[in-house]
Amino acid sequence: MSRLLIVTLFLTAFSCAFGQTKNPEDALQKIESLKTQNRALTSRVTESEAEIFALKSSISELQERTQADIRKAQELQAQNERAMNIALDQFSVKFEEQNKLVAGVQEELSKKFADQLVFAGLAFVALLITFVIMSKSGTKKALQQNTASWNSFQEHMLKK
Repeated sequence: MSRLLIVTLFLTAFSCAFGQTKNPEDALQKIESLKTQNRALTSRVTESEAEIFALKSSISELQERTQADIRKAQELQAQNERAMNIALDQFSVKFEEQNKLVAGVQEELSKKFADQLVFAGLAFVALLITFVIMSKSGTKKALQQNTASWNSFQEHMLKK
């Protein structure tokens, strides 16, 4: 708008300055050429203003779309974070349950191993006692047989 005013003042000053020429037809031609230039410049200014207005509206639409896209992306990111937190919570619960289960299995295996060690120790002691008893019994039996054989040998020797 200010450009239009400046152009109009410029043209008015030009027409006043050249208004007192010797040849009035030249002045009229100059005025006409200035008017056509003024019209051309005015139309260019209006076109430029229309383009500026269109650009402003498209910029504002782009800003709104961009903000909407950003909001959607932030909402999606928030949903993803919530889903990730839920999954991590479930994983931690399952992990704790698994740790408890492993601890229970380990305790059970330790108990069974201790029981097996006790049974193996008892079996070893029982086997040792059995061997000692069998050894004594075998020794006693062998001693009795040897004594009987010795006695028979002495009787046989004495009879001769």
